[in-house]
Amino acid sequence: MTTSKPLGRSELRLLNRLAIAPSMRQSTLARELDVTRSAVNQLWTKLEYEHGLAIRGNIDYGQIGLRLLFGWAQTSGMSDVLTKFSRWLQSNAFVTRLTKSMMSSTLEDMIYFEAIIPVDDRYSWFHKQVERFRKKPYQLNIELDEALSTSHHMNLALFNGNTWTFSHDFRLLATIDAAKDYVDILPSVGTVEQSKGDTFSTEDLLTTAAIESNYYVTATELADRFSNLGIKPSAGRTLRRKIARMRRTVSIPYVDLQNIGLSQKLIVSIKTESEKSPLSRVLHAQASTFPKARVVSGTSLTILDLEAPRTVDWLTMTQILTDQAGKTSEICTFIADRNEIGKRLESVVSSITSRMPSGDHDPRR
Repeated sequence: MTTSKPLGRSELRLLNRLAIAPSMRQSTLARELDVTRSAVNQLWTKLEYEHGLAIRGNIDYGQIGLRLLFGWAQTSGMSDVLTKFSRWLQSNAFVTRLTKSMMSSTLEDMIYFEAIIPVDDRYSWFHKQVERFRKKPYQLNIELDEALSTSHHMNLALFNGNTWTFSHDFRLLATIDAAKDYVDILPSVGTVEQSKGDTFSTEDLLTTAAIESNYYVTATELADRFSNLGIKPSAGRTLRRKIARMRRTVSIPYVDLQNIGLSQKLIVSIKTESEKSPLSRVLHAQASTFPKARVVSGTSLTILDLEAPRTVDWLTMTQILTDQAGKTSEICTFIADRNEIGKRLESVVSSITSRMPSGDHDPRR
């Protein structure tokens, strides 16, 4: 699969270096690549414009008193219950992700969703609302879990600037099969283990939200975010210290790119009978085998969120993962439609800092 705007050799050199060390500043990149700072700045600006280059933060939400909930719902036949559940999710201010299926390996209609919620009465409220859809008259099949680990991956070694080389069959099988034997010692590079904190300050929340969207956020930009919410910002020096502290304690940087020929969106949902399945750790450690991937795992659920070339045979890949998971796991892969909701923490900050839950209405409407 080719990109609409192929990447040149200089751009690939910069991106490959960034992929290894996402926190690297432009001045350091210039020294590493033996080019001028202005050359790096020009390449960076071009990549931002043409490919949405961004350095984002993979966040430990527990450090700021939040939880990332994730799950999926599925139904067969022409039932409108899934549509009603989707509408409820769309009305909920804490929901940050809602993705519908175009086609699934089980031939059922599916949706995947995520929500970022404070650890207070709104947490139990969200669970209760989901439970309503599990019971009569809806009886919708819904899986819900709390994230314990999250990771982001991008393997630019598979990319020549124009075409991706990715084996979705035998090499993938060999890689995952070999990794299973070393699951206890595999390094999970870039994986954030979610903490169990239950308190947060508004300043920490706003700072973390800014870092999630832009790991390099400046004190001036952060001050503007405070002002936009009607909050008087601290002095610039204080904000710089806070940004540095929150980068260090709640986030790990990763590279985000768009428009690079990964036009097929796939979500692999895995449910295991045993807690903390070895397969979820293998996926966190080996997701870098894929061109671009995100892994979220909880106690019994794991999702592998993939962007892949159109050439990838998703059914073959599903069968490989199913065989690796064994009989104690249920796996379903679906081709994802565009995100109905695709937000970050910053978009739900105002709801989190308020006391009134949103979307608390009768789902039968």
